[in-house]
Amino acid sequence: MTPDVEFHPHRPLTGRGVYLLDDHEVVRRGLRQLLESEGLSIAGESASARKARRQIRALRPELVIVDDDLNDGSGAGVCRDIAAADPGIRCVMMTGESDEGVLIDSILAGAWGRLSKQDDNSELLRLIRRALAGHTAYSGRFLPALTAPRLRGRNPEGELLLTLTRQEMNVAVGLTKGLTNRQISRELFVAEKTVKTMTSAVLRKLGMTRRSQAAVFIINALNPSDNHSYRSSPFPDLIAEVTAALLNCVSEAGTAPPTDEERARDARRLADALTAI
Repeated sequence: MTPDVEFHPHRPLTGRGVYLLDDHEVVRRGLRQLLESEGLSIAGESASARKARRQIRALRPELVIVDDDLNDGSGAGVCRDIAAADPGIRCVMMTGESDEGVLIDSILAGAWGRLSKQDDNSELLRLIRRALAGHTAYSGRFLPALTAPRLRGRNPEGELLLTLTRQEMNVAVGLTKGLTNRQISRELFVAEKTVKTMTSAVLRKLGMTRRSQAAVFIINALNPSDNHSYRSSPFPDLIAEVTAALLNCVSEAGTAPPTDEERARDARRLADALTAI
């Protein structure tokens, strides 16, 4: 038996037990001691995503707790595989981050929740018991990022691009590729003279004189470095819809566990909102 995978067949299982996947031994040991002290059973554990996938299929634990960043894979990838192979196995992810990005990753991966490494033991146990009972289980540490007021002017470059027409935007993208007017005209099936005119319009609207300067500006505008990229959108209604979809997914308002259809519907709403934005 490899040293990074442990089985506990001698311990009576509560349900089918909990499986721990984290490449840090100290984290697995802490979770194991915490859960066993509360009478919960550990079905198995591993530091390897590859080995865990195989063992989880064989053990069919009731719940899998997965670190979001593994040496040989991603926690989101493991959750997707679990959800596709056996919807009866619930997966919750654990992270040290607290922004919307990690929530989006977990929801779209089919996870039942997100635990925070900053939560105390009582909160971790509360969330784990929620997941075992069939409820979604998201740490409250993610809520401040969702409810924080949006900063105006967060992506002024993106707002400036909104002054371009659709065809001018197509020309602008050609500039980011370093294409000549002739090459852009071939891509867009328009006359080279038309491209020259639209290029001049793009530079004028952006307040620039050189193509290379505009290209750098456009690349930065289309690829904002802000971690909360959806909140930097210039469309408030779309930001509100993504935020509402996220809050709906993490809400603890319901008294009955959500059905698979309800969770799928909520995930689709989030995916649709992100696509729109």
